[in-house]
Amino acid sequence: MEVLIPLAVVGLVLLAAVIQRLVGLGFGMVMAPFLVVLIGAHEGVMLVNFLSIFAPMLVLPRIWNDIEWRKVLWLGLPALAVMPAAAWISVNSSAGPLYVVVAALVIIGLITSMLLSRITFEADGATTRVIAGIGSGAGTVIAGVGGPAVTIYAVLSRWPIMSMIATLQPIWIMLSLGSFGIKWSFDDGALPGLPWWAWAGSVVAIVLGIVIGEWLQRRIDEALVRRLVLILAFIGSIMALITGLRLMIG
Repeated sequence: MEVLIPLAVVGLVLLAAVIQRLVGLGFGMVMAPFLVVLIGAHEGVMLVNFLSIFAPMLVLPRIWNDIEWRKVLWLGLPALAVMPAAAWISVNSSAGPLYVVVAALVIIGLITSMLLSRITFEADGATTRVIAGIGSGAGTVIAGVGGPAVTIYAVLSRWPIMSMIATLQPIWIMLSLGSFGIKWSFDDGALPGLPWWAWAGSVVAIVLGIVIGEWLQRRIDEALVRRLVLILAFIGSIMALITGLRLMIG
């Protein structure tokens, strides 16, 4: 494997960790579209799922008191429940069309949620949480992108940003562990053969990214963070759509 690819992976991990700590999500949305191109669809998503276990684990102790555990269950359990079916579809289907479908649905959902938010519409019941959890679980397994579905829920429910950041961390741990374990059992393991220094560098990048993200968070107001969440969700979805089209075209 060329040196540039492992270096690019470490750089992506650093950027993704900064964003993860700053806005509570984004690790997969930043990494997945690029990794799919660099190292392949299945291996790229598997690497995202694997590394996504560790970033929220390091953040968790620092935001423990702000976690809404009822929402962790309402969002996390439906996500875990849908993962086996989503993993089977992912392993037995072409990656390109799956990316296109997931990205298109998310973009439509984001646009709809933004329009509804402008007419003071609010939705935060059990049904909304379950649907968001299912969307996030399926997106995590199929494309390594579970954040946009939760972003739609955050917009519709007017979720306070600091509580959202805290509550999402145990959810990402659940989803990343579930997705990695289920896909490993289906696919018999598909982690890329990165050199040892790239794995070590990724760990260092996660720690450094969290420190940088925490420093930035203290200097940015909540309204800006909320806009960054939406922008990131759109960017992640559009990049996933472009990646899917590129895979389909070959």
